[in-house]
Amino acid sequence: MLRIMDVASALRRERETAESQLDITTAKARLRERLLATAQAAGEPVTDAEVDAAIERYFAEQHRYEDPPPSWRRFRANLWVMRWPIGIATGLVVAVTLGMVALANAVATPATPVRPHEAPVVAPRGSVPAPSSPVVEAPVVPPPVQQPQPAPQPAPPPVDPWPGAWQRWEQTMAAAQKLAADDGARARLAQVDAVAQAAKALTDLSRLRSAQRELEEVITRLEEEYVVTIVDRPGEKSGIDRYFQGRLSGYYLIVEAKTKDGSTLPRRIVNIETKSRHEVTKWGEEVPEEVWNRIVADKRADGVVDEAVFARKARGSTGEVVVLPDGRGRPLERGRSITQW
Repeated sequence: MLRIMDVASALRRERETAESQLDITTAKARLRERLLATAQAAGEPVTDAEVDAAIERYFAEQHRYEDPPPSWRRFRANLWVMRWPIGIATGLVVAVTLGMVALANAVATPATPVRPHEAPVVAPRGSVPAPSSPVVEAPVVPPPVQQPQPAPQPAPPPVDPWPGAWQRWEQTMAAAQKLAADDGARARLAQVDAVAQAAKALTDLSRLRSAQRELEEVITRLEEEYVVTIVDRPGEKSGIDRYFQGRLSGYYLIVEAKTKDGSTLPRRIVNIETKSRHEVTKWGEEVPEEVWNRIVADKRADGVVDEAVFARKARGSTGEVVVLPDGRGRPLERGRSITQW
């Protein structure tokens, strides 16, 4: 009875495992919750629609057959499968080659000339016999010597690109981990590393290369260092009370990202009104009305914005830290953004 109950319990656990693996809807919902929580912890401004699109693309490409990478084992396996056609083709090639060599030898060997029997010529009486002309033998030309053909060299086995790609991944990840300076950056690297480890388990070269490109983008983000400042130039707006579709959308400060040398960096910003991402050099950051009134009064006083720094991006971090204080002297909480007004 105990053995039968153990078998029944094992079958039940296997059935539950299979049902959980085949329940795609529940898996997508759990994955969506985890991605949103990780993006919020890393300070990555992603929308629900972007996460849903990424999940759909992941499940669409999760089970896709691809030929294994070229390797010596794959080459030997193909030779074993095609052994009979290859043997027959090799035999035909050898037979045709021998036949052509024999035919070439037969054509190159000249035939021995056969001279007809010559009857003696009798000269008439009283005449001097004419000297007979000598017979010149034709020289015998020896047949051409067949030079031995060198044996064909076997093709070198194809090079497996996986070891080099994985070594490059490890070197790049080590450099990125040294560059990461906060928990958000380390969490972002952990996300990318999870994709690479999954590719390693399946020896999936295309997925590893995709993770490599994503890691290089994260490193580019970590190496950036700039200050988000309020636009303060004559003839340009420093803030706007935005109305969208006949209603007040919010109070926004017009900002831009400046490096140490004074150059402006383009940024990819999600427009809250259109839910789309745009690459811009200026955008609007939503602030409370009291902060907006304070900045407006500051600029109207002498034409210059004294509190010009909105946020800072340090090297080694993935997100920007808002430093502009609110009405109580504390840093503002990041609000919504717009890219057109």
